[in-house]
Amino acid sequence: MIEYVIPNNPDDRILDRISTVLDAGKVVVLPTDTNWVFVASIKKSQGAERLYRIKGLDRHKHLTVLCNSISQASHYAVISNAQYRLIRPKLPGPFTFIFNPTSHLPRVLKSYKRDKEIGIRVPQSTLISRLIEAHQSPLVSTSLTLDLLLHNLAPEFCKELGGVEEIYSYLIEEAFSNQVEVVVDSEGTELSGNSTVVDFSNQEEGPQIIRQGSGTF
Repeated sequence: MIEYVIPNNPDDRILDRISTVLDAGKVVVLPTDTNWVFVASIKKSQGAERLYRIKGLDRHKHLTVLCNSISQASHYAVISNAQYRLIRPKLPGPFTFIFNPTSHLPRVLKSYKRDKEIGIRVPQSTLISRLIEAHQSPLVSTSLTLDLLLHNLAPEFCKELGGVEEIYSYLIEEAFSNQVEVVVDSEGTELSGNSTVVDFSNQEEGPQIIRQGSGTF
């Protein structure tokens, strides 16, 4: 099912319906400020498990926690005062920051015996911020790439379209109809591309840029 929303003023009734879907441990796809992402509730282990299955991820690969503030992020990530001063001017924005996790991180997000890192994002997105507010908790996420979309679309379907070069909501619904409950289409949302990933998990070395994306750190 596709739900259409206004990017800067999403309907509260739609957000409440999506929150109910997330509370049931199901997966939703929506755009952030950088890319399309699969999201699930951080409160439901079955939702995170579904994200791992959809992406075919090794359980040693971390999912990213979407928050609407640094304060909310600090419940799950160990953020020092010095780190806070560095990231505060950059958020919300196209960055993924990697920290050591706190004891509040749900077990399903812990990588077996390597519970040492967690990725945090505070997107510049009214839709994400309002959904987190409606859901009353952060979301766990993993990106939807064009390669993954093409892998899940029938070759005959792609051929009929004359090829697929961009991600659209109707293509997501076609590719993941049995794995995703809702696709949220905020028409007009501009995506900047991959976020810049900065690793703060090593206190001695200081911040390390792991991937240069659309954000300048």
